[in-house]
Amino acid sequence: MWARFSEQEMARRWSLARDLMRRIELGGLLFYGSSGTNRHDQANIFWLTNHLDLHHNYLVAPLDDSTEPALYVGLLNHVPNAREVAQVPIVEWGGYNPAQKIAERLREIGLQKGRLGVVGVKAKFGIGMPYQHYLELRKALPDLELVDVTGEFSRLREVKSEEEIAWLRKAAEITDVAITTLYERIRPGMAEYELVGIIHGAVWAEGGLPHITFLRSMPMDAPSGCVPAQNPSNRSIQRGDVIITEISASFWGYTGQIHRPFFVGTDPTPEWQRMFDVALEAYRRITQTIKPGATERSVIRAGSVIGENGYAIYDDLIHGYGVDILPPLIDRSCCQYWPWDEDRSVPEGRVFERNMAIVVQPNPITPDERMGLQLGALTVVTEQGAVALHRVPFDPLIVRI
Repeated sequence: MWARFSEQEMARRWSLARDLMRRIELGGLLFYGSSGTNRHDQANIFWLTNHLDLHHNYLVAPLDDSTEPALYVGLLNHVPNAREVAQVPIVEWGGYNPAQKIAERLREIGLQKGRLGVVGVKAKFGIGMPYQHYLELRKALPDLELVDVTGEFSRLREVKSEEEIAWLRKAAEITDVAITTLYERIRPGMAEYELVGIIHGAVWAEGGLPHITFLRSMPMDAPSGCVPAQNPSNRSIQRGDVIITEISASFWGYTGQIHRPFFVGTDPTPEWQRMFDVALEAYRRITQTIKPGATERSVIRAGSVIGENGYAIYDDLIHGYGVDILPPLIDRSCCQYWPWDEDRSVPEGRVFERNMAIVVQPNPITPDERMGLQLGALTVVTEQGAVALHRVPFDPLIVRI
């Protein structure tokens, strides 16, 4: 089920990590990861170890490349499998007081003083190592300065290598199989949770890992929600429904993402067709804009077709991706700049680089938030624009029954 990157790819990553340590004068890095949404809160540790845990774990990564990195797994019974999967030499149980285990290792390698970089889960949300563990580590090593470098380290993962893009292509293929299987098997009378079962079964059968399966069903003529739901209901699918979706499957951590609406037993109503057409036009304009050197400002401008047609968005317009969500990220605050006005001051934001993986997901919604859909895909930034890794057509998916 798991796969491995080449020794050259892993050496590239460790070289980037140690360059970061030298640049900001750190003796090493301490990583924390947890399960998150189907393991994506393990992204930073995974990038250096290939290990995706279902619980919590820590990685001690020294600057000196002659000193072995050590992975401390949260649960004892996870250690045997972690030793099979991880591409680091030391894999042990972290115990019930992992800070104590970490402090022992830091003393062993001479890192009880100086500066240690701490890499948490998500810089955007300020999610790091648990406070109790932090206090225990400070108590055990009072002369060690802990420096949060979560954001700095995450930036190393934004631009993907060719090996990473190959894994993303595989993830996109698995995700495409999942959504195609769902399209073929939807029938009136099924509950929403049965649709989730179809998706997950298809993903596992392809050797993938289910990651995100968000969906919402409702009558087209009585819409009741603007984004896919994270928790499926027991509502039965009916003829005349629309099902809005966000589906991601992973190939050992690297994840595709696709958004398509399904129309059950009939064509979209004019209201839904108009919304679909606006989403498609926004997707086309945005993907044509996202090239090396483009900025977030230019993407907000390209997406203004949504506001010009009287819609807003709820979910992010775009975000970086791969294992977890990364910058560049444009959230719904961009609506304040729509309709577009060249004289309005809009921050340039981040610059796009070649081989960034970007999910483009325009999500037009009505102002009352009763109706909305998403239409998008995982893409890779090229000189020609953001090119989709998914092959499912950008057409309304009409379920014939």
